[in-house]
Amino acid sequence: MKRSKLLGAILSSLLVASVAITIVPALAYNRSHSSTLKQAGFSGYVLLQLPSPATPSHPYYLRLLVQHFDKLSLQGEEDAIGIYVWSPNYPGASRFVWIGAIRDNQAGIDFMKLLYTGFVAADNQIKVDDNELEITKKGDVLTVNLTKPVKFEIGDPWPQHLKDLNFTFPAMTLEFRGLDETKKTENAPATLAPPASGAGWINQVTTWDQPAWVETRIPAWYGSTLIHTDGVLTKKVDIAWTPPPTT
Repeated sequence: MKRSKLLGAILSSLLVASVAITIVPALAYNRSHSSTLKQAGFSGYVLLQLPSPATPSHPYYLRLLVQHFDKLSLQGEEDAIGIYVWSPNYPGASRFVWIGAIRDNQAGIDFMKLLYTGFVAADNQIKVDDNELEITKKGDVLTVNLTKPVKFEIGDPWPQHLKDLNFTFPAMTLEFRGLDETKKTENAPATLAPPASGAGWINQVTTWDQPAWVETRIPAWYGSTLIHTDGVLTKKVDIAWTPPPTT
């Protein structure tokens, strides 16, 4: 599989998980209007393999899913950064762990907690002001600007291998520049399964993706150094959700 296709597949799977947290709990309020509810917006995905510091006081393998949902989406307009940290001590095998997100919409946080309480990511949905997180897109360029550091603290009752992932996510900027042609992908319907509290909801995600060149600045960690890598720019995403049959 080509790298760009692999990144697109990863992005789609992350997007489904992240969108689920914002839409499912609100469906109860909308059943009388429609059996299918929708969200729309754009997003970007990047795997950051950061230069290893002399003293590793922060992680240097991060997956970031940045998202903007427009005002007509179910939860309203929202910017969010989903954060996945590499855990070398995860039981069974090393893996990326979804530790939480930074959001500028309290409704998105509330939806997350309703669906995923009992998962570590639900305990780490952190609210910032609108002007502290801005995700915009103009043409084939998506820009992320987080202006404040955000501390992630995992405590009891979570096991030690999760507590070991605690760190302060720094202020940063990212710029995704789309390359090559845009490819439309209509994913097959997928059903949320236990232990998700939204088990039974069916979602279908359609994306318009481009391979992207990503430039990242993290002044608190690397000064003026500009970090280059590749990623995925999703110029458009449509998500449709169908609730399970009522009994």
